[in-house]
Amino acid sequence: MALTKAPPLKPLVKPEGVIVSGFVFYGRKSRVSSMRCYLERNLVDNGGWLDEVLWVANTENEGDLHYLDEIIASNPTRYKKIIPEKPLSTYTYYKAWQLLERGKYYVKIDDDILWIDDNAIPNLVARKVGHPEDFVVSGNIINNPPLGFMHFRIGALHPYFPESEQQSYVTNGTDYWKPSRHGFWDGPKNFTLDIEKPPPAWPQHRWLRVQDDAMIYQTPINKLAYEVWGSSYQAWSIAAQMHYSLLENIENNALDLYKFEKPWTMYGDRIRINFMCIYADDILDTDPEHWPKGRGDEDMIVLDLPKTLRRHSTSKYH
Repeated sequence: MALTKAPPLKPLVKPEGVIVSGFVFYGRKSRVSSMRCYLERNLVDNGGWLDEVLWVANTENEGDLHYLDEIIASNPTRYKKIIPEKPLSTYTYYKAWQLLERGKYYVKIDDDILWIDDNAIPNLVARKVGHPEDFVVSGNIINNPPLGFMHFRIGALHPYFPESEQQSYVTNGTDYWKPSRHGFWDGPKNFTLDIEKPPPAWPQHRWLRVQDDAMIYQTPINKLAYEVWGSSYQAWSIAAQMHYSLLENIENNALDLYKFEKPWTMYGDRIRINFMCIYADDILDTDPEHWPKGRGDEDMIVLDLPKTLRRHSTSKYH
């Protein structure tokens, strides 16, 4: 199958009077230390669309809280810290949504988002501003069922297998993340990898590109399904292969492989809320304090409220 690159999109211009706030559910320094640089790039001071970032501190770990204090101190004008009375969980996250300010657009980001494309936030917000009938607009997230199923079928994922032997020398060079630095996987043509098989015993094992693209049907991602739970969510090997595919696409400047011509409307299907845009009034008008007990914020935002209000949940692929 021949793949052609999509023409470059014109940079989006932030509409006047639109206030955009990042809304980060923070818990772990180990994850946010990577995401932090992408939030910096997206601040209005640096040409981005984020006027501010609200950090909801959802941890009692002193080391993680100390790192959050460092983040806030680095830009107290743009960064604000919110500390709930108690750590939030599935059925108490509504307390964070009560804190939104009317008239603002919020990009909710979980702390396990490690990489953000430069166009992701402008595209999310632009879609929401231009289509107010959409209740929520989700990002095009890697390793986030059910999106992986679609990424596989539009040619964005590639064949990889874990290396079979531990390397005697591992470099930490700045370009070591590039799959092309590691050569091709060497093994039998009939090899398959059971998604239930545990990872190699040695730390920092690599996944290597399979030179024959036709062998993709023997790799873990062939087990991807249009599902939110199950193996598509739980299998470490599927997650690893999707991340290595992303690294290959970044290296080859081929991120257009993930993009659909039109957004995907969920029509009642669940989509995760790890990275999404909402309008504050849409949430506040539903009175989060009185959301039904036993329903989490994801249940409400992408399932119950869109159904009740007869509005869409949409995934934005540009």
